[in-house]
Amino acid sequence: SEGYIEVEEAWMETVSLPANLQLRGGQLMTDFGRLNTQHPHTWAFVDSPLVLARFLGEDGLRNPGARLSWLTPTPFYSELFLTVQNSGGSASGFRGGDHNHGEEEEEEPPFAYRHADNDRGVHSLDDMLFTPRYATSFDLTENQVLLLGASAAFGPNSSGDEGDTSTRIYGVDFTWKWKSSNHHAGFPFVSIQAEALLRQYEAGAFDWADEENPIV
Repeated sequence: SEGYIEVEEAWMETVSLPANLQLRGGQLMTDFGRLNTQHPHTWAFVDSPLVLARFLGEDGLRNPGARLSWLTPTPFYSELFLTVQNSGGSASGFRGGDHNHGEEEEEEPPFAYRHADNDRGVHSLDDMLFTPRYATSFDLTENQVLLLGASAAFGPNSSGDEGDTSTRIYGVDFTWKWKSSNHHAGFPFVSIQAEALLRQYEAGAFDWADEENPIV
């Protein structure tokens, strides 16, 4: 049998930058939406939502890079993020590809059914993944909180020659939570969470199809 070790996150973070700024660098789970930054063991369900798995990858969007955040001086929580990462590796939908650790797992088709060299390296800013995000929250009552967010991700994809193709993903997220004033260790509570995503991309020239299921 074979085994593998994979690092989900490993980063360093500043604690005393001026102007409410914070810088984080290392292997990062990208700040896109709410669920992508959560480790699987904290999910409310066993599986990732279908749209997130298709657009961001079954293991989530994460890669080496850096994140700069600014906590705005408002009476409620309001924070801006900008993450810059390698667009290869685990960045499914960009230069990264779906990867299987076991030989018995079914091989996934390449992005947009186009073959490409995913490991062409990082030579310029055009090879990076840029992810801005805005997050805010409000206390509606003593027992209710509302969290809202908007995210985007811009980077090249692996379907064509370097610099010729790109992917753009936009997302909004909504979370409402009620917690009883007589709660114990956080229970009981009611939580409603939803995310909506839109993806646009340019694909390289078609050069491949599954022999058993050709694309016409």
